Amino acid sequence: MTADPAAPAPTAALTACDDYLAAADEAGLLHRIDGLVYVAGAYHEPLTGIDQCLVEHADPRLLHAAPAFLEALFARFPRCAEAVVRVPGADDPHPALTPHLSYLSLPFDAAPAAQDTDAPGLRIAPDETREHDRAVDDWLCRAMVTGAAGRGLTTRPEEVRAAVDALLDSPGRRTFVVYADGGDQPVGHATLCVDAHDDPSGTDFVDLVDILIDDPVLRPAAITALVRASALLARDLGLPLLGNVCHGLDEAGRSGAVAVALEARGWRRTHQYRHASRPSATDAAAPQDQEETQ
Repeated sequence: MTADPAAPAPTAALTACDDYLAAADEAGLLHRIDGLVYVAGAYHEPLTGIDQCLVEHADPRLLHAAPAFLEALFARFPRCAEAVVRVPGADDPHPALTPHLSYLSLPFDAAPAAQDTDAPGLRIAPDETREHDRAVDDWLCRAMVTGAAGRGLTTRPEEVRAAVDALLDSPGRRTFVVYADGGDQPVGHATLCVDAHDDPSGTDFVDLVDILIDDPVLRPAAITALVRASALLARDLGLPLLGNVCHGLDEAGRSGAVAVALEARGWRRTHQYRHASRPSATDAAAPQDQEETQ
């Protein structure tokens, strides 16, 4: 990874670059429908064990004709129970594709100012010696389990354990912890990967993997301070800072409100992943049954 000290945080949609499309074509993952290109492959999601059709790029015209596109996807990947489709920016292409995961970038000039993070009784520190890895481990496990539960899914404990261990052992992992009232044990954390890379767009970035604060009273001030610390780290590395929001099944609920609140604070959606389940046999038969009764 080569950091550019002048690199701004992306505020526009992260779209697939030519090099990525060429590599996907060579790997046999680039497909066409009526001349319109998409990149897709089967993916076994380890945390839940679900077989997905993962679409990392699709021509916008396919996205806006989602029902026909999904029919073609599920025909091409008959073992996949669901499709997860990447959509650039904040576009809402079709109701058949529901929010799954949103990535947002925070330009440094939109990060919380120093005076806004001056919260008496709170102290932010990098966990450079990793002495609090046990607490960070627990917070990361909780985040993964909670994110899946919000979609009505159950995680596999051994896979959650493997994912957290891999993150904690990653050379690019950085963690900030927050202390309250002079205590020696942290009440929350922000964990980042400073060597993250977005393959479709070819973008290096700092990935704000998770922020979690146990104390609800301290949560707003602690999150603000942790976001500023993360933004400073990304700025010093000359890389954009990206975070993500996992969307639950009830998009009118908390996850949608979190994304909207982040945008109000200057975060901008660079890309998102949208979801569709394979239609059941009953669903597929319903339109035909209805026609026969008319």
